[in-house]
Amino acid sequence: MDNLFVGGEKAGFYVGHTEAICTGSLAGHNAARYCADRYLIQLPTNLLIGDFISYSNNEMSKPDGEKLRFTFAGSIYFDRMKELGFYSIDSNVARERVRKASLEGLYDKKII
Repeated sequence: MDNLFVGGEKAGFYVGHTEAICTGSLAGHNAARYCADRYLIQLPTNLLIGDFISYSNNEMSKPDGEKLRFTFAGSIYFDRMKELGFYSIDSNVARERVRKASLEGLYDKKII
């Protein structure tokens, strides 16, 4: 469906409030962009949330993938976060990644 935007635990395989906030914020932002007839944002995989969504969707499409749960607090994706160097408590590291992706202030911009 072109006009269905789902985030958080409603997506089915994300577990946790942080995951729900991140994916829900993107879904809501894209819903507003859709209503304003603007292009939709797909976060790149060099950002944690972009990789999380891409990786989770890919893994879920595999046999028995619907039984998997993805979270930043442990489990499958937490290990991947560490492997890729996404795990950091330094907010400046995340801020710099977002800046390099030219997405700084994305949610601050008025859509409608």
